[in-house]
Amino acid sequence: MVLDKRPGRLGLAEGAVLGMEKAFSLAETALEAARAAGADEAEVVLLAEDSGLTRYAANRIHQNVSERNAEIRVRAARGRRVAVASGNQTTTEAMRDLATRAATMAIHAPEDVDFPGLPEPAKTPYLDQTTYYDATAELDAPGRAQVVREIVELLRGADARGYGVMTNAVTEAAVVNSRGIRVHQSYTDAWLSVIASRDRPDTRTGARTATGFATSGHRDWTELDPESVALRALAKASLEPPRRVAAGRYTVILEEEAVAELLSFLAYSALNGLDMLEGRSLYAGRLGERRYPAGITLRDDPTDALGANASFDFEGVPKSPLILIREGALEQAAWDTATARRAGRTSTGHALPAPNPLGPIPLNLKLSPGHAGRAQLLSQVQRGLVITRFHYVNEVDPAKTLLTGMTRDGTFLVEDGRVVAPVQDLRWVESVDAVLKQVVAVGDTLKLVSEGPGYGIRYFTGTLAPPLLVEGFTITGSAEEQA
Repeated sequence: MVLDKRPGRLGLAEGAVLGMEKAFSLAETALEAARAAGADEAEVVLLAEDSGLTRYAANRIHQNVSERNAEIRVRAARGRRVAVASGNQTTTEAMRDLATRAATMAIHAPEDVDFPGLPEPAKTPYLDQTTYYDATAELDAPGRAQVVREIVELLRGADARGYGVMTNAVTEAAVVNSRGIRVHQSYTDAWLSVIASRDRPDTRTGARTATGFATSGHRDWTELDPESVALRALAKASLEPPRRVAAGRYTVILEEEAVAELLSFLAYSALNGLDMLEGRSLYAGRLGERRYPAGITLRDDPTDALGANASFDFEGVPKSPLILIREGALEQAAWDTATARRAGRTSTGHALPAPNPLGPIPLNLKLSPGHAGRAQLLSQVQRGLVITRFHYVNEVDPAKTLLTGMTRDGTFLVEDGRVVAPVQDLRWVESVDAVLKQVVAVGDTLKLVSEGPGYGIRYFTGTLAPPLLVEGFTITGSAEEQA
């Protein structure tokens, strides 16, 4: 199937890095070469990107980068012997060489008894959705610099320094295989981060730095609202002296950045079809169990235009909304072609580029918002914390979704429903499973949280998260004392 729609829609050749026609031509060249080299089946995944990045520190731009690159992966199969070759040259000769290498390597590959063959064209239609915006594609280095200038002027007026990044990119994906899948989609994305830094007077130790953090991401860069992002970051950089709090279990308001990070770890381990099959997932054997409060509904939703929407996965299988947790009950995991065949299921459109030892991972998470505004969330906290985001998060026990990390760029003490003071950054140990079990209320707003620059599949990934009010969050002490 060829996705070739009106301008600004799927398959926009004019807006792509290579263009649909050239991408398909290169892929067909590779398929022919793979067959000629003895492959029974072959698949070509082509990812191309034209991106720009402007980085600033201490109110000055210090780096401007432009990158134009492509990544091609050819997967060739001889029976159940499968090999993958990758490269970044988009010439006809390079594509033939890549495919020939993949087909030749397959001769020597061990048999993969779980290889189900490549997927066939889907009977269900591909989603027709806007993923390309001219404004984002046309934004250049001077345009990004102007955005940074406005942010810096606002922060400088508050005696603050700004640090952060602004990026924009045009990207495209094409998947073609020997069974007849033939899909192409063009994307744009933009991302802005602001860390506001101010010197906080401290009569005991001298000046200390207060920082606040905020981001915004969208496929249409005109939706970023840089002034609002800068003001949110500035509001977090409190000049009041930070208080120390003792280790213990606290009622916390986790803001969207923190929630999204927890959910990403849940997706990686508990909601992964491969981990489910092999018993490593916390949810293995538990689908159907009501585990969380009724207000917890988690989807993988590649259709929401506020998120990083996409219409197919890295095998060319159509994407569609998938409910993972419905009103607190475990409902589904993510599957690709191989894991779905082993589980007796159908692929949910969550394949990553081959070879993929990680398994299928939901990349477009959306936690349904609730009905509590920020003031209502605060009003329910007698004594607790507001946590803006986490830093240096690591898995302690993936099978239990147990993590450890620190707070960063805005942690505040709440007493009697009011934010009363900033708090020193804290170390915590908690499981995502326990956090979701202890949710008291869900915020009524959603924010797109993405990984930002430097990720090869960033234009497919992003989490739409609301803030959460959680009881019993485990704080183990000061991050400074435990460093």
